[in-house]
Amino acid sequence: MMMFRAAAFVVLFPTMVLSLALAPPGNNIIAITHAAGRMGKALALHIREDAVLSGTPLEELPKIRAIVRSESEAMAVKCDLGGVKMEGGKMTPIPLSWLETVVVEDCENMEMLQSAFEGSGCAILCDASHNEIIWKDDTNNKDGEGTCSISVPMAENNALSKRLLAEIEAASSCTTLRHVVLRSSMGLSLGVSEEAAKSMGGEAALAGPREAEKALIASGLDYTIIRLGALTDDGGNVPLIFGVKDSILEKRLDSTTSQRPPILSRADAARACTFLLKERSAFKGLIIDCAWHPKYGRSSVGSEEAVNAAGRQDLNKAIQDGMFVM
Repeated sequence: MMMFRAAAFVVLFPTMVLSLALAPPGNNIIAITHAAGRMGKALALHIREDAVLSGTPLEELPKIRAIVRSESEAMAVKCDLGGVKMEGGKMTPIPLSWLETVVVEDCENMEMLQSAFEGSGCAILCDASHNEIIWKDDTNNKDGEGTCSISVPMAENNALSKRLLAEIEAASSCTTLRHVVLRSSMGLSLGVSEEAAKSMGGEAALAGPREAEKALIASGLDYTIIRLGALTDDGGNVPLIFGVKDSILEKRLDSTTSQRPPILSRADAARACTFLLKERSAFKGLIIDCAWHPKYGRSSVGSEEAVNAAGRQDLNKAIQDGMFVM
């Protein structure tokens, strides 16, 4: 028998529905929507690893419930997180005791969507829009990061925004959920400048997250909303900066001529979401902006300076400073 650990995440397309018996209710179950996405898988790993490294007792370690749209997405999550084994000429995922996948193909099937959340204690709802950063090399750019634009596939965006709203509705009827973290986007604050909103993809990119935020706030659920800068696939462990009301976004655009929004990697976005979930009582009902600290950029990823600074950073203090100073 041969075993392989996946070295990279693979995007697969939905094909069919998987029926799975859910784990028994427990407050250590964390549901993640859009879990087959790049950030969804990063979240699953980070939540589990953070709990292990924090010395959480074995019986209290979190279990991840990955809510996906198809059996092929479920298989991708299992293979990417657990690796695969080759036995008898067939490749199958290596089971993880802390991971379960739940497929809900049709977001209009509210009964199935509600059952996907039931039994979980917390949830992280990922805005599943596939807005992509397109980087252009620019050696004349003073920070060496180049310029970028944000691509917004309109039809797919609309469908995914509809699904996120359905997930919020389903979560609001769950009897076991104690807290929800919503991944959202910068550029949504009241009175944000036209330039700032445009840098985050404009109305085409922001309409869905705006409606999702409104729905979550009105749902009656305990929540924290994290508004992220533009996401990259770079590595993590870069110091973060926090703010409110698009202060980071506006300051970034005022201080440069590139019109490039603040950025952070999906890995560091997952790190921030994990922290907010762990410290949910302190940040309940808040909307928090998050990006890489402006001192660091893509060229800093993996550097000793960035990794050491991120390791020393007190995220609680950084959030408090960002909310009351900026």
